[in-house]
Amino acid sequence: MRIKIEDKENFLEIFNQIYPNNKIEKINGVSIDSRLIENNDIFIPFKGILFDGNQFIGSVLEKKGTICLSENNHFTNNNRVIYTSSNKQALSNLSQTWLQKMSSKIIAITGSNGKTTTKELLHHIIRSKYKCGKSKDNHNSTIGLPLSILNCKMNDKYTVLELGANQPGEIKDLCEIVKPDLSLITNISNAHIENFKSLQDIAKTKSAIFSCLDKNGIAFVNLNDEIISNLPIKNNKVTFGFNKPKAQYNGIIINKNKLKINNFEFIVPDNISHLKEAILAVYAISKNLNIKDDEFINALKTFSVPRGRGKIQNINGLNIIDDTYNANPASMKFGIERLSSMKSNNRKILIIGDMLELGESSIDEHINIGSLINSLDIDIVLTFGNTTQFTFKELNNNFIYKKHFTDINLLKKCFNQTAKQDDLIYIKGSRSMKLERIYN
Repeated sequence: MRIKIEDKENFLEIFNQIYPNNKIEKINGVSIDSRLIENNDIFIPFKGILFDGNQFIGSVLEKKGTICLSENNHFTNNNRVIYTSSNKQALSNLSQTWLQKMSSKIIAITGSNGKTTTKELLHHIIRSKYKCGKSKDNHNSTIGLPLSILNCKMNDKYTVLELGANQPGEIKDLCEIVKPDLSLITNISNAHIENFKSLQDIAKTKSAIFSCLDKNGIAFVNLNDEIISNLPIKNNKVTFGFNKPKAQYNGIIINKNKLKINNFEFIVPDNISHLKEAILAVYAISKNLNIKDDEFINALKTFSVPRGRGKIQNINGLNIIDDTYNANPASMKFGIERLSSMKSNNRKILIIGDMLELGESSIDEHINIGSLINSLDIDIVLTFGNTTQFTFKELNNNFIYKKHFTDINLLKKCFNQTAKQDDLIYIKGSRSMKLERIYN
């Protein structure tokens, strides 16, 4: 990952303030990947499972004007290498100082599903009226988010940040850096549960985004999520939910393309008709920011779903819903039910890969997906991976065709032979499955 520093003047001031003995005069970007380094970049290496980034400092220094942060003292008497006790803490200090210098109000979003799409939608709505920044892509980890923050602009009125956690306590760690003014949890389910003791443990980690708000902060509470609605919240809160008359923002789904929130009824564009939960949450926040209904609708009309997040694409006559970025049981269920509910001029084809990081519940969750598929309007099912074999074995014989694969090339060949003009195809799996390879 590499980010280009846009506001060079302020970055140089902050960096030189933190490292007065290693002042720099030029900055291009900051990278944690030595392969992406350009002249006048800062390299912050980290030790991973397969590689220790510190091993590549020598090659990075061959680039003109580069600076390296290092936890090792192998480069003595080289003023282009700055020694730290922790590169992770050094990156956090940089981003925290950057945020302190900004005048922006911070809106933080976490949740088990829909974080990135909700962040992108909220940013899209807000920037139609105010200057607004956001964290890049899904860079929401304890390394990715601080790095992404360095690309935010000093004069933005609002900044929308996505916070992720695959280990206990990570949301609290991120909140200590970003210090949110407004916070949202989209939902809580058993995503990444392999790394947590229980669903309650996940909830405890996610809830830090509320408990870390200051006394003037606002928590946006999804009343349709039983876990979220029962979290203890000491701050101001704004409630929203579907068919929740007591909520401050009560949503009613009139039909596939029509939504009513309190007394405001509007048309939801067809390309985002599956995002009603995100739309309701974003509406609640936008009203708090004094965005008018007509401003909200005008911006909503121009929103495009991010790549790999359920966007419909027509490729060579095939209608492909690419939801390949990631998967967990809740999002998989939502996506498959979406396919079943949609109209198709031909057949409906479902292609799914393994859902990872589910721990001891993995097999049962994959079997449950098979049972779900059996009850829905789907014609062809192709499964890929190690654990989806249990999904496949659960399938009944009511499909036109079904097959399981462990070789991506054989799956791709089958896809090319099977898919026909006007078929509606939904593709989803965990990120490491890279199922977009099927049609790319």
